[in-house]
Amino acid sequence: MKAIFLSLLALLMGMAGAATAQAENNVLFILDASGSMKKMAGHESRMDAAKRVLADTLRDMPKEARLGLMAYGHRRGKDCTDIELLAPIGADDAARIGVQIQAMQPRGETPIAGALEQAARSFAALKGQSNSIVLVTDGIEECKGDPCAAAKAVAAAGLDLKVSVVGFTLDRKQRQAIECVANETGGKYYDAGDAKALSAALAQVREQVAKEAPPPEEFNLLAPRNGGQLLAAPEEEWKNILTGNEKDQARVAVGTEAIFAFKDEAPARFDKFTILIPAGGPYIKEFELLAADEMAGPYRSVGTFATQNLRLLRTPYQEFKFAETTARYLKLRLISAHDRTTGGFHLLTQVRLVGKPEAAGTAQPAAPAAAAAVDLLAAANGGRLLAAPEEEWKNIVTGREQDQARVDAGTEAIFGFKEGRPATFGMFSMLVPASGPYIKDFELFAADEMDGPYRSLGRFATQNARLMRSPYQDFKLPETTARYVKLKLLSAHDRTTGGFHLLSQVRLLGTLDMAPGAARPEVARTGANLVAAANGGQILAAPDDEWKNVVTGREQDQARVYLGKEAIFAFKDEQAAAIEAFGLLIPASGPYIKDFEVLVADDLNGPYRSLGQFATRNLRLMQNPYQVFAFAPVTVRYVKLKLVSAHGTTTGGFHLLNQVQVLGPAK
Repeated sequence: MKAIFLSLLALLMGMAGAATAQAENNVLFILDASGSMKKMAGHESRMDAAKRVLADTLRDMPKEARLGLMAYGHRRGKDCTDIELLAPIGADDAARIGVQIQAMQPRGETPIAGALEQAARSFAALKGQSNSIVLVTDGIEECKGDPCAAAKAVAAAGLDLKVSVVGFTLDRKQRQAIECVANETGGKYYDAGDAKALSAALAQVREQVAKEAPPPEEFNLLAPRNGGQLLAAPEEEWKNILTGNEKDQARVAVGTEAIFAFKDEAPARFDKFTILIPAGGPYIKEFELLAADEMAGPYRSVGTFATQNLRLLRTPYQEFKFAETTARYLKLRLISAHDRTTGGFHLLTQVRLVGKPEAAGTAQPAAPAAAAAVDLLAAANGGRLLAAPEEEWKNIVTGREQDQARVDAGTEAIFGFKEGRPATFGMFSMLVPASGPYIKDFELFAADEMDGPYRSLGRFATQNARLMRSPYQDFKLPETTARYVKLKLLSAHDRTTGGFHLLSQVRLLGTLDMAPGAARPEVARTGANLVAAANGGQILAAPDDEWKNVVTGREQDQARVYLGKEAIFAFKDEQAAAIEAFGLLIPASGPYIKDFEVLVADDLNGPYRSLGQFATRNLRLMQNPYQVFAFAPVTVRYVKLKLVSAHGTTTGGFHLLNQVQVLGPAK
């Protein structure tokens, strides 16, 4: 017995760490094909009777039962090792096993103990299921084994395995020698004195197998093996909650949510949600379930529920019933937790949604493939960030997921396409790498001139979650042809500790107009800055000396200014000069001058005549941060700059003026 027990113990140790198998009803028949089965039982041999009755039994076994077949003594005479697993559990159906039984001929010995030891190996991966062996024998052990010891070893190994014995034509002494096998394992002994009794005994076996079958497993719509999918979640780690492994869990934050879909994103009917609470601890307490027919919503609440802060003993899954619901998508929103870990987060373990898929043919149709669309904003495709609040905005078109820009709601940026060409587009994508302080609401505009007018293409909102199939969230646009696109940020899901928000990668999918003449490359102005100190320019009059900073030519130099003030500039030696444009440096979005007026005169004391009033964008131009305003060419001695309005005010109540340019004719 010790040797048998150690063998089975080693078998179990090999199973350590394996995931729990799905509940099944597993039955392995062991058929005695020893030489004694040639003897007659009425008008037929014991073997023929066993074949006939077993064929009927197999045909009537519960359809959900997984069957297997082992035999001994069927190949060689006087060989105690003649034991063969003919059909591993679940490998063949009842009909195929029946064919194998019909082909057997009785020849050899009766190694019952050895057969039990080998049969136990078939159940190594099935621990915790409904497992049974049915031994049909017309004799007792003939190979110096101990069937009772083998049965004790099976019971001690913890395989959840019962052995039932059908004693065919056994006398009283033989029965006493073999009945212990059933008693030791919790099985039953059936006495069959003839073929009719054998049929009755196996009918009882069949009924017992049906009675002990586990209840049918509830269909978990969220299980990956059933086509369940996690579509969006705060982090990749949320995938852990669908593995079915009790040890797997995700670190989560209250207030976050995730979206799930079913097989092929088809609709399903469901009425029960379960959540694993493995112990008292920092697990989720209150949560809400919501359902929708479109991933973007609207979502309707299925109910708000609360877990108990303890492990249930019959099953650690806590169940929550609700009115039967039909939908394509399920959202799980975390409201509160029982506690918090030392790291400040909570824990979410396995979840299940119990229900049934709807009828076939109701899956979401696949979206048509885009025809040769490219990312028009990518630098590799000639895309250009033309204007933005800061240089940092260049990070959002690198194509690298880790790159991002610190941004503020209310700001905007302008993009152009390759060689200034127009493009046709219909899809905008924004990367939301995780739940967090990323942009929520935004608006897109299009124009044929960089200065506008811009027409709105729509307002859109991201989900505060990472999409699992692709972290880019797609937004369908009306098909549009334009040369420029403006992105305006309206709101964010949250704010960083620094008070700003985050914007990751953006894409605009479409096609360029490659027709001859469609390109309109920008030509850089090359006229000299006549008011630059390096060119002899001078500032003759200003509210204070600080205004001298605006003609140094250094981008970091600026003056604190007030609206309504003005200054007068002259050229080298106060000589007359031809001019045709005025430039103003706007280094970033901020409290810089917006509206201003340019006036000119031939005498310092005037009179001054206006060349026009102009307005800057509250953006930094990426190719050249000077915003240049052209006017009709004129020859004059003096230029006056009058400040009219500003984009904002500093905390000190003043505004900022950076470098100014008065440009001569382009060269």
